[in-house]
Parts: sequence; structure tokens; C-alpha cells
Amino acid sequence: MPENLDCLACGACCRTGHDGRILVPAEDLVRWRRLGREDLIAQLQPGHFGEAAFATREDGSCVHLGTPESANACAVYDVRGTTCREFERGSRQCLEFRRDFGIE
Repeated sequence: MPENLDCLACGACCRTGHDGRILVPAEDLVRWRRLGREDLIAQLQPGHFGEAAFATREDGSCVHLGTPESANACAVYDVRGTTCREFERGSRQCLEFRRDFGIE
């Protein structure tokens, strides 16, 4: 894995450009309900494979992308979904998202 990849300087994985790509499995819904985070559940949309997904803005970015501190930070990082927690920096998919977004 390339060590020079800084997620806060990138955010390409959160800018998939397509609705329904950042999937939210059922166990996240259970966890968020247990935490009282109905607000996260209310911001979901239908995703691929019959699962829920994070909603996206018109530009294709996740509705949770961006904080006052950083345009590429996750506003719900502490309780982010399984798909996001398991996404590996420097993985083949990471590098593909970066390339598609114009970051080499």
C-alpha cells in the first residue's frame, strides 16, 4: 500500500459519482438505532443489491462528506458505516477511485 496517500487530501472514495454505491448493511441500521442516530437512517436511499446506501448530493458525493475543518473529512466518522470502516486506503479500489477522480 502506498504510504503517501492522505485520505483528508483526497476523499475520492466518498465521491463515487453514482447514487447507491456506498452501501449500508442492516447491522449498521441496528447499531445506529441503538445509538439513537435515526438522523443517519433518515438520510439513506435505496442502494444496489437491495441494501440501503448513503444518500449523495447532486455532484455524486456522500451527504456526510465535509466538515468545517476539512472538505474531505467525514462528518459522521465516529459512527460511519461498515463499508466505510472496512475500506482500505491504498487498495485497488482506492487507487481506482483516485484515478477516476483525476488524482494520481
